[in-house]
Amino acid sequence: MQEVVNQLTHEEAVSQAKSLFANIRSRARLAEESRHQPLETIEEIRSTGLIRSLVPERWGGHELGWSTLSATAIEVAKADPSAGWCYSLLLLHNWMVAFLPDQAQADVWQNNPDACVATSINPASGSEVTRVEGGYRLNGKWGFSSGINHCDWAMITIPVPQQASSEEKKVLWFLVPKSEMKIIDVWHVIGMRGTGSNVLELTNTFVPDHRTMELEPWNFHGISPGMQVNTAPLYRIQLSAVMPVTLLSVILGSTKGAYELWRDTVIGKGKTRSGSRVAEQTHQQIRLARIATKIEAADALLKKSLEVVESGKVLEYAERVRLRCNYAYCVELCQEVIETIYTSSGAAAASESNPLQLFWRDIHAGAAHTAFNFDWLGEILGKLELGIPVKMEY
Repeated sequence: MQEVVNQLTHEEAVSQAKSLFANIRSRARLAEESRHQPLETIEEIRSTGLIRSLVPERWGGHELGWSTLSATAIEVAKADPSAGWCYSLLLLHNWMVAFLPDQAQADVWQNNPDACVATSINPASGSEVTRVEGGYRLNGKWGFSSGINHCDWAMITIPVPQQASSEEKKVLWFLVPKSEMKIIDVWHVIGMRGTGSNVLELTNTFVPDHRTMELEPWNFHGISPGMQVNTAPLYRIQLSAVMPVTLLSVILGSTKGAYELWRDTVIGKGKTRSGSRVAEQTHQQIRLARIATKIEAADALLKKSLEVVESGKVLEYAERVRLRCNYAYCVELCQEVIETIYTSSGAAAASESNPLQLFWRDIHAGAAHTAFNFDWLGEILGKLELGIPVKMEY
């Protein structure tokens, strides 16, 4: 077990996140050029103690809640969306480790309570898992592993056959040290460039049983091996009910960052060709008010959703679907906001030195995540509302 160093409250955690703004904003261009987060940024996140926000107290963590993850991710993303993305995933993944068997938790935190963990739920075609004595052997590639460059471990998923003669498969999580995988640099993209979401390659990698966990009992029922030792309500929350909060908070924070920049510079200090202040134009005032209201609406819907998540109860499928629609709709509002901001900012917004174009690209790239596909989620919720049978998909 680890002793908690400087136990943070929610308010202190948010204050620490705000303190990171200037340095992270100053490195945003470097993160884009490097296509991953500068190590200085990761070290600053570690030094604030924020990386332990959702880690159990028994492992030296602060055992705060999802409201803290969301609020702090919003603040970090105001400075740089890619930094916010990597930050929020570090907190999410450490929370996920707490659901694994106790020995796996010890593997991660016993000697390094500030360990960084990545994930990938995207096994490439041809990836394989084989049952062997004492565990499994994995071969293949796993994509979109955000932040893997600065991480020590990765949690990956793949469907596992239950019997040699059976078609039945169960999705398992596997915890793998970074030292036992190859990182393939493929992250050449136009948005969220600084996340380093590269490919993991495993070759005949052995994973012992204690570093595995079945997804479905946790996802659907809030049951996991870790609940035997981590008994707080925080470690009863189903992954499917809350995972998108991680990324939504980044998109919302990025939208707030873009809005504040636009309000204070383009509108607040801008001048028209005739020399009059942009801020004095009625249509700009109304545009700003509409944008501010959309942001407030997304913020309120997210907070209402978090109240449900943190209620302490196991959520039924329909409740989880409604939450997922809430998250996706919040993202749609953010996309509307950034589109209005960017297209009303003039040609100067297209400059590589102007953070507005970075926010514009990154918000749209983040919104493309499958977690925010409202067409898919809306169809499920619509059927549930109308009493039409649906297949549980997650």
